Amino acid sequence: MKEKNKVLEIVNTIADKNKAEVIDYTYNRNREHCFLKIVLGGIEGDYNIDLSQITAVTKAIRSNQEFEEIVPEDYKMEVTSPGSDYPMRSKKDFTRNKGQKVRLKHDNLEIKTPVVGKLIKVEDNGIFLEISGEEKFFDYQKINFGKVCF
Repeated sequence: MKEKNKVLEIVNTIADKNKAEVIDYTYNRNREHCFLKIVLGGIEGDYNIDLSQITAVTKAIRSNQEFEEIVPEDYKMEVTSPGSDYPMRSKKDFTRNKGQKVRLKHDNLEIKTPVVGKLIKVEDNGIFLEISGEEKFFDYQKINFGKVCF
């Protein structure tokens, strides 16, 4: 198994034990230097994650014997949650941001893209945005990505 995949397997196991999931993962290694970036989300309710969960996952990774044997001693690691600029693509991503004003890039030819509206409903097959007082539906299959607006 490749080193990158083995490290991801370890990280996924630790995340699961802490009621979190790995949303995004970067592993770059250049000889003895290594950088890991792990983006975590929650697995329950609104799929958000809190600082205590992120801290617990970080500590568990750093103290994992198998991880320490694989990753070079001189490594840098960032464990974080998806920030407001993180692109939303899945139901979980949109659920985390329900109630927020979002900018949506999509392939629905009946509505201009990008579109800005308040994310009011998240369903199994798509989302509803409130745009100028009207509810508009967007199917996940036609959504390229969304981002929170400020």
